[in-house]
Amino acid sequence: MTYGAVILAGGKSRRMGTNKAELTMNGVRFLDKLVWELSGFEELWVSVDDEERHSEIEYPMVSDAFGDCGPIGGICSAFLVSGADALVVVPCDVPLFSEKLARALCHCLEEGGDVAIAVTEDGREHPLCGVYKKSCQKILEMCIRKKDYKMRNALERMEVKKYQAGRDSWRLKNINTFGEWKRLTKKSCLAISGWKNSGKTTLIEQLIPVLKARGLTIAAIKHDGHSYEADVPGTDSCRFFQAGAAVSLVYDREKYSLTVREKRTDEDVIGLASKGDLVLLEGFKESGYPKIEIVQKEIGGGPIPELAGRIAYVSDIELQTDLPVFLPNDIQGIGDFIVDRYERGDLVRTDISVGGSVKMHKGDCQKETEE
Repeated sequence: MTYGAVILAGGKSRRMGTNKAELTMNGVRFLDKLVWELSGFEELWVSVDDEERHSEIEYPMVSDAFGDCGPIGGICSAFLVSGADALVVVPCDVPLFSEKLARALCHCLEEGGDVAIAVTEDGREHPLCGVYKKSCQKILEMCIRKKDYKMRNALERMEVKKYQAGRDSWRLKNINTFGEWKRLTKKSCLAISGWKNSGKTTLIEQLIPVLKARGLTIAAIKHDGHSYEADVPGTDSCRFFQAGAAVSLVYDREKYSLTVREKRTDEDVIGLASKGDLVLLEGFKESGYPKIEIVQKEIGGGPIPELAGRIAYVSDIELQTDLPVFLPNDIQGIGDFIVDRYERGDLVRTDISVGGSVKMHKGDCQKETEE
């Protein structure tokens, strides 16, 4: 069986208020990202309302031949020009969709049926993230003639295979509103917090290779509560600053170090870590970022009472809390938890009120009422 692919980009984007295909993530347009993921298929089309109106699209396009009838018309129009036995169908507002997921859907369809659609962990079916055999064309055209434009109604006339996306469910997230887009494009950050000498640096050091093995690029930032000397007195770079330079950069063929003497906010500094999928922050107790707190029996006597934004604990003592608690040596478990939260889009800054804190009473922890 031969496979092509079509990206549905002919919608009106009413809820977003702008063309969703032109939105960017990490500086890359949604459309470009999906084209890159699907470029391995034998043919690739971008479905639009009228290709003459889209000079910004550099890829092969197919105009809607059926008028204003939504995705069902876009799929039918693609079948009219496609020579493939089946088409992978993806809307332009699912920028996290991957080639791996597309291939899994194709494999599911090869087991039989007319169409294979993705199903997320919450049981939601995604008829516009699927693979349709060309035999579906007649059914879709019949629905259009009857002015029944709902894909779910068309699917009732087909033999449907359902692919359980499982841990890849996050890749099927639709970006329909401006708020969802802003959340998607926020830098993912996780603070490792705790009392002084509780083991924050050690935990980050242990987590980096685990997270790297899961495909994430990690940036690490440490906040120093005291002034630190970036350029050792007597070095050339220190002499530059003494002479009045605002910026000093030292580099060789493998690395570089940049020092800028000016005040910066937490947000400013984190913005400098552009190459990281996930930024691990050491400390940042007063920030609005999600936090894993380290609680050690020998350090501090318990959790930090005023700490906000906890999502989990790493502790060698028993805590009375509804949050996950990991043993300090369970690095794989902590890593799996972080990756899961990253993939769900939870590791972003939020406006947090203090809540979910715990207090120590005679060696035990009791959870306070959350606001």
